[in-house]
Amino acid sequence: MSATEIIKEIDRLPVEDQKEIFVFLTKKVISAEVPSKRWLGKKLSFEEACDVVFRENRELLSALSK
Repeated sequence: MSATEIIKEIDRLPVEDQKEIFVFLTKKVISAEVPSKRWLGKKLSFEEACDVVFRENRELLSALSK
């Protein structure tokens, strides 16, 4: 099954099930090894935090945008 087919199947699920999948995918992405976490322990501005979120979760955000 392709990623596109999986996404279509997810779209057909009830909202609660979609949320469960989102949480699962988010945990997968967060737990993936990230080469550099220079931001850890620092206070970031909103813009800096957005950059981190979008940079480190590019694949998830791409999948969700389809």
